[in-house]
Amino acid sequence: MIGKRSGLSFDEMNELTVNDLLKYVNIYVDMATGKRKPRRRMATQADIDAFFA
Repeated sequence: MIGKRSGLSFDEMNELTVNDLLKYVNIYVDMATGKRKPRRRMATQADIDAFFA
């Protein structure tokens, strides 16, 4: 049921191995609680200007 709480359907859970499901749930919980940082983004010109200023 842990997969259902993270938004997966039963069909999606059946496609994953137990190890993959646990990794997915760990990432889901970390994102929900704010422990995992958001992904990187491309630097804008403003970021580059601030870096070299």
